[in-house]
Amino acid sequence: MAFTLEERQVLGIHGLIPPRFKTQEEQVTLCKKNVERYQEPLNKYIYLAGLQDRNEKLFYRLLSENVELYMPIVYTPTVGLACQKFGLIFRRPRGLFISIHDKGHVYDVIRNWPESDVRAIVVTDGERILGLGDLGAYGMG
Repeated sequence: MAFTLEERQVLGIHGLIPPRFKTQEEQVTLCKKNVERYQEPLNKYIYLAGLQDRNEKLFYRLLSENVELYMPIVYTPTVGLACQKFGLIFRRPRGLFISIHDKGHVYDVIRNWPESDVRAIVVTDGERILGLGDLGAYGMG
């Protein structure tokens, strides 16, 4: 919502987001209030992951200005619980899953990735994530 009217018109998003203009500072304040509504760290993690999906710049600004407050939520210890509960809190894919059942057609699975400009790939077998043991595909948290 930090886009000016002119930016909204140029980007073709005028009318697709609420008409209220808010500075990024105002949005950070609102995000902090939203996170604090939750008591459980896992629920805070879910909120922050959703924010990252919706607005990465706002997510990283919130984190960078509140490192001590939110690092325990987006990293140890909460991210360990998020990895263990990944199947329950899954909202949208954040990676490409290739399993043993894809043997013989891995290339076809890779072709499903929506981005063509891939600059980095991280491969893991999901074993021993944060010392939690083998979480299999649910280790992608």
